[in-house]
Amino acid sequence: MTTASFETTEFRRTFRQETDDLLRTRLIWFISIWGGLGFVLTTIMIIMLVQGVDLSKIMQNGGQKAFFILTTIIWFGAYLGSLLLVLSKRVESQTIIRITMGLVMLDGVQGIGTRVMDMASGPSLAGFVLAHFIACCLFPWTVKQAIIPVISILAASMFSAIVIESHSVVPTIITTLVYAAFMTPGVFITGVKHSQRVQKATNKFLNQRYGMLRQELAYARQVHEALFPAPIASGELCYSYRYEPMRQIGGDYLYTKQSEDRTKLSVVIVDVTGHGIPAALTVNRLHGEIDIAFAEDPDITPGQMLERLNRYVHLTLAKHSIYATAVCIRVNHDTGKVEYASGGHPPAFIRGIDGSLNDLDPTTFVLGACSEQDFESGQIEIDFAPGDSLIAYTDGAIEARSLEGKMFQIDGLRRLLASPAMPGVSNAGQGQWAEKILEEVAAFRGGLPPEDDTLAIEIYRPISPNTSSIGVRQERVTEAEPVQIS
Repeated sequence: MTTASFETTEFRRTFRQETDDLLRTRLIWFISIWGGLGFVLTTIMIIMLVQGVDLSKIMQNGGQKAFFILTTIIWFGAYLGSLLLVLSKRVESQTIIRITMGLVMLDGVQGIGTRVMDMASGPSLAGFVLAHFIACCLFPWTVKQAIIPVISILAASMFSAIVIESHSVVPTIITTLVYAAFMTPGVFITGVKHSQRVQKATNKFLNQRYGMLRQELAYARQVHEALFPAPIASGELCYSYRYEPMRQIGGDYLYTKQSEDRTKLSVVIVDVTGHGIPAALTVNRLHGEIDIAFAEDPDITPGQMLERLNRYVHLTLAKHSIYATAVCIRVNHDTGKVEYASGGHPPAFIRGIDGSLNDLDPTTFVLGACSEQDFESGQIEIDFAPGDSLIAYTDGAIEARSLEGKMFQIDGLRRLLASPAMPGVSNAGQGQWAEKILEEVAAFRGGLPPEDDTLAIEIYRPISPNTSSIGVRQERVTEAEPVQIS
């Protein structure tokens, strides 16, 4: 069963339950109002009969009196039996609906019988018309349910008038149409009430679902954010990051792993296609794969990790048109080197203590685009000296748009990172660049909401008090040329 069909079924079940409760309550009201009025009128007539009051204009013979007594017993029996059934709560909604229509039609049958017995003067179906109007105002009927008693009684009345009472056809039809016209307002009221009730129930159901969804999303966000690591602000290798999902949860993900002696730091940044819950579910699957990879081999290289992630995405997610970009990084404090492999991810940067920038371009293709036989990580090793900062991000940062529709782009990010150190911040702003990037991107959007998930991380080597800033920079050496991804 799909989610849509499940929700439709759930709404129908809820609406049916509300209708059932309302029917029971309103039927008690109807029996109390209309049945009480009938009880009063019948009691008055019985008292008049007992006291010998002349009722010859209403009941001229014993047959009419017998008919009156019989119909009175049936009428009160029906109302009392219906009341007991409703109070017992043993009947279903459809049965209650039939009871309501039956009680109204009982007045119509009684009116036709009264006319056939020639017991009353004036329109014999007036009581039925009034009962039907009250029922339309009280009961949560549909238009169809409101029309059934009208058609049934008016058809029976017309048949009785023509066949049994031998009335003329044309006047009988005209009279029937007049009765139908008098009963039209009740049917119209039923239609309006039912439409309003359905709309109200729909809004209530959607509000409840929305509230539940918000709670589930809040919990899902807690679970999702629990996967993210805590920043490290002290030691030889540090990092800080900021994350802003487009919605409550998103498809950007950061994984870090530090060696036991704290001399090596591995970082994996993943950006899954899509947004929201589907992307977050994909991230959870990738988190498990990364966790297993490090558990099996704590010394796994960035290139090996990228190849493993490509194999996983290609075999499990690509068949659903889900792909990912990723950059895998390992910083070695003892050697002063950074190893990295980037699968279609936006270029990262190493910002030197002197403000210089070195691009870390993608080294291979988007994850999942090709099989493991055709995939090579293209891992690269470069220098990473004290005072350096490695800044990586997801495409939400560079694809942010201004009010005029202009994109921030890589050049905008490069200009930001090449700017002088932030005033009042030591170590050339180390540990602050991730926050600065998200602030600048938000300012560039000019108040517009983000159109994509945005993650920025800064990995840095603080300058220790015993380290001179002179000569810490060395010529950066690459082992291979980066692959240019078009």
